[in-house]
Amino acid sequence: MNSSAPIFFNTARTALVLTLLVILAGSVVRVTQSGMGCPDWPRCFGYYIPPTQEAEVRFHPGQHYKKGMMVIERDTLWRATADFSAATKFNTADWEKYPKHDYASFVVYQTWVEYINRLLGALLGLVILALVAFSFRFRKTKPMLIAYSLALLFLTGFQAWLGKLVVDGNLIPQSISIHMLAALVILWVLMLVLSGKESDSPRIGNKLLSALALILVGLTTLQILIGTQVREEIDEIAEITGYLDRSSWIDSLSSIFTLHKLFSLTVAAVSIIIYTQRKQIPEAWFNKSANAIGYVLLAEVGLGLLMAYGEVPRFAQSLHLLFSTILFCLAARIFLGTRAGVTSS
Repeated sequence: MNSSAPIFFNTARTALVLTLLVILAGSVVRVTQSGMGCPDWPRCFGYYIPPTQEAEVRFHPGQHYKKGMMVIERDTLWRATADFSAATKFNTADWEKYPKHDYASFVVYQTWVEYINRLLGALLGLVILALVAFSFRFRKTKPMLIAYSLALLFLTGFQAWLGKLVVDGNLIPQSISIHMLAALVILWVLMLVLSGKESDSPRIGNKLLSALALILVGLTTLQILIGTQVREEIDEIAEITGYLDRSSWIDSLSSIFTLHKLFSLTVAAVSIIIYTQRKQIPEAWFNKSANAIGYVLLAEVGLGLLMAYGEVPRFAQSLHLLFSTILFCLAARIFLGTRAGVTSS
């Protein structure tokens, strides 16, 4: 094995965990209505470290402001056009109305939820950069690892650019679905990278398992994307009801929720079939993956029931998405470990 392999694959595992955390953080941002917690990008109210109290985003006479800093005044978001020291009264000549949207609100917990989400995304980007650097040590033995790593760098850059568009457009429609699809592609490429790890684990040549796992990958992808549509409908209903009367939200959903439930049954059926195969196949890595699918499925069912009959608790929404993406990764691992090549333990 290449002496650089351990650090490369450990970096890939770190990127996988961080991607799952970014997905979880993005979900928390959405369910807490924190998407505009930082109204600009990449800074937050013009700061690299965001405000911790509302007074910091209000105009103060005599304060020195740097270009790009923001204040909320007259229910409007203003941005300093240059460095200056404020006079006794707010002077519009020193400021410009923020041109990209008209959102003008500050809630400290929403700001910091969004900021933590951005920090995780930035950390993921740095890890991916390290992965690209390490991948060039495989240019002679495994050149595809370079291609995968560069693809990950492009995809994380695309996600960052999309995040900027979402903030600039004040949460553009369908943004959840586009973000989620890109995140799933990142997870898929990371699983491809990890499937290239050299190991002593025996390969499983099982066409049935390979086909079932691939079907589960596809079904989980569709289920997640349908789920994002349900999420967007819930967001609209929540806004209409003033984020009150949560018990009525599920009953107000359209037929997309019925489709989501039907897909859940299909996903569960295929997952159970894969889970039952663990007794027929002795390889440890497969048994661990199949058992994990069983546990994740139970968690998904429990969280789904909790949301349907328990007034859609916020934590359940975020965990439901997290476990769905973990199921996607497990299905991808089984598919890649049963179609060809050597699987990692």
